[in-house]
Amino acid sequence: MSVPNIIKPSQGSRIYKDASGTILFGQPPEVLKGLLLKGIGSFDTLVLSDVREKDGSLMNSLEFPLYSFLFFSSGLAQDRRLNLVGDATAISQALRLLRITLIGPTRKELEEWKSVAGQAEEWLAVCDHLALKDKSGAIIQVEEFFNIIPFENETAVVGERTIKRQQPDVYEVINHSGNALIDLARDKKFILTMRSSLIMFQVDWLKWVLKSWAVLRASHLQNPALDLHCATTANIY
Repeated sequence: MSVPNIIKPSQGSRIYKDASGTILFGQPPEVLKGLLLKGIGSFDTLVLSDVREKDGSLMNSLEFPLYSFLFFSSGLAQDRRLNLVGDATAISQALRLLRITLIGPTRKELEEWKSVAGQAEEWLAVCDHLALKDKSGAIIQVEEFFNIIPFENETAVVGERTIKRQQPDVYEVINHSGNALIDLARDKKFILTMRSSLIMFQVDWLKWVLKSWAVLRASHLQNPALDLHCATTANIY
């Protein structure tokens, strides 16, 4: 088998890539931009970092990696799930945050936040309309996008690969290709060099989305089966 390849798309993240697949360790805000610049178009596994915040930035930002997997790696169209590895508590908290940003708050949460009744009903209706749905029209719950694999005794098994946590943010990946060390702990400082860097990333992302949407719509003229995929993409963006 091929020798594992370790790539650093951004501070606070690493890519482990071998013949059996691609693992993304850490998901800081700029990771998707780094993946695009490195030419990494897909991954099958996310590993949540132990340190969840550095210098005011969330290190487990799952939204953009999930969108990339669902739409640009065709995970949604092919009914595939993304492997999610981490502490059980960290996974639960990350999924709750993702559920709020992707699907929206529940009625109970809006009541607890003391939202104005009329506005709460409007928000709930909008959330229901925009949520990703399956072919039967049922809302796809956030957990259904993932194979959830919590660490047990500092070990997680993902297919042919075994991920061992040696210490916080230091991991060893073991498989037939050999062992590889992933050390996020040495990324002591996570610094966005300029505020404009994040702004430009958002602009680049929007251009990418609009271009991809145009390609999907054009492709639909030749292949009507893509209509469901286009519609679900429109719901997100």
